[in-house]
Amino acid sequence: MSVNKSLISIILPVYNGEKYLSQSIESCLNQTYKNIELIIVNDCSTDTTLQIATYYADKDDRVKIVNNKQNKKLPASLNIGHRNTKGDFITWTSDDNLYELNAIEELYATIINKKADIVYSDFILIDDLGNEIREVKLLGFENMIFGNYIGSCFLYKKEVFDKNKGYNEDLFLVEDYDFWLRAILHSKYYQIKNKVLYRYRKHGQSLTYLIGQNDAKNQLWKENVGKMYAGFCEIFLESSDNEIAGFLSKKLTHQKIDFNWIIINFDRISDFKGKLKQNINFLNSALIERAFLINTIKLLTLDQYFKNNFSRSLFIIKKYAKVLDKKDIKTLIKYSFFKKKR
Repeated sequence: MSVNKSLISIILPVYNGEKYLSQSIESCLNQTYKNIELIIVNDCSTDTTLQIATYYADKDDRVKIVNNKQNKKLPASLNIGHRNTKGDFITWTSDDNLYELNAIEELYATIINKKADIVYSDFILIDDLGNEIREVKLLGFENMIFGNYIGSCFLYKKEVFDKNKGYNEDLFLVEDYDFWLRAILHSKYYQIKNKVLYRYRKHGQSLTYLIGQNDAKNQLWKENVGKMYAGFCEIFLESSDNEIAGFLSKKLTHQKIDFNWIIINFDRISDFKGKLKQNINFLNSALIERAFLINTIKLLTLDQYFKNNFSRSLFIIKKYAKVLDKKDIKTLIKYSFFKKKR
C-alpha cells in the first residue's frame, strides 16, 4: 500500500534476549509500512537487553521501552504491552524471530480488504544462525480446535484484545492459543495463504523447545492445556463438558485416547461439531467434518496392533461417508487388515 493510514503497534516482550534482539528490533523498524510503534517490554532482563533496547529508542522515536519491576513472564508482559499501545491494530513478536520487510504492509492490507478482525500467514523456520530450515504451511482454520494453527505472524484489531479481556496470565505456555480460541467467539479470522511473512527461529532456549525437553515445563504445559480447553468449552458450549475438553486436551498433548470413547461419545462429538458450524469461522461444514475425520483416523492408526480395527474402520466409514476420499479409504484398509507384528 502506498498510504500508511493506521498506526500499528508491535509489542516485543523480552527476557534476556541479547543474542538476537537487535535483529528482531531492526526487522520491525525496517518495515515497508512505516506508521508503527514498537513497544519493548523488558521483563527484568539481567543481560544487555535494556542497553540494546535503549540504543534503538534513542535512534528512533517510534520505539518505547516498558520495564517491568519484577519478572512477570510472557502473558503478563503481553498485557502490559497492550495497555501501552496507541494503535488501532496490534501484533506482537519475539526477540529471536524476524518479520519479512513487507510483513506489516501485507497483514494490514489483508485485514482491511478482507474486513477481518484477525489475519495470519505462513512462516519460515530458521536455525540459530538464521539459515532456512523449511517453510511452514499452516493447516486450514477448520483444524484450529485441535491445535494452534495461527502460528507466529498475525495482526488483529485492538478490539479483539479488549473483547478477550487480554491474555490469561494463569496460562503460561498456552497463552497465545487460549487467546485465539476465545477470540473465535467474537472475531472473524482470515488466513493469508501462499505468502511467507515471518521467520521463526528454532533454538535450544526457545519456549517451544523447552516444553519438549524440560520435564517441569512439559508438565506445566499439559496442565495448562487442560485448563485452557476446559475454559473454552465452558464458554463456547455455554456449559461445562469435561468429556470434550478432556478429549481435546489428550489429543493435543499426545496422551492415549481409547477409540471406544469416540464410539460411545460420538453424539456428543456431533453436537460439538454442530456448535462449531454455527460460528462465522467454521461455516464450511465439509471442512469441519474432514478435520474431525482425519483426527479420528489418526487415533486408529496409533493403535495399529488392536485386533478389531476392521470394525472401527467400518464405524469411521459409516459416520464420515460423505467426506471420505481415496487416501482415507486406503489408510483404513491398511490398518484394518495389515497390522504390524509386535
